[in-house]
Amino acid sequence: MLLLALGEYALLATVTGFAVAVVLALLMYRTRRSIEAPTDTEDPRGVRAEQSQQELLDRWRSRAEFTISWADGSRGDWDLHLRPVLAREFEQVTKVRARGNRAQYQAAGELLFGPVLWKWVDASQTSRAHRDDPGPGRTVLADILARLEHA
Repeated sequence: MLLLALGEYALLATVTGFAVAVVLALLMYRTRRSIEAPTDTEDPRGVRAEQSQQELLDRWRSRAEFTISWADGSRGDWDLHLRPVLAREFEQVTKVRARGNRAQYQAAGELLFGPVLWKWVDASQTSRAHRDDPGPGRTVLADILARLEHA
């Protein structure tokens, strides 16, 4: 009866109504499916986030191991790869900057590390003339890191 009243728009109304019915049926199907889904399944986004964190941790660990490996190299390796990192960490821990007051920076370094270890942290102690000499090694690096940790 409604189709007779619509006249020339009857076909358009029928097709539109059918399309709306299909969309509603799909929505009901998806809603029912999501309600009936078991709740004990793992969230794939959580799994991906966990894998991403593990990948970040693995990359950080390999970078740290690579950086530590320079401790057993020459003094030039130490000066190029470890000294800048240690000097930056020292400045962050003590909040004393080399550019501000050099005497205060020197005194803080010697106080924290002692004169023997400080010479391996102080960024001004790099030497091109002695770059082929052996570096201090991992034990010195471990001592420096322990003192930075307890500062």
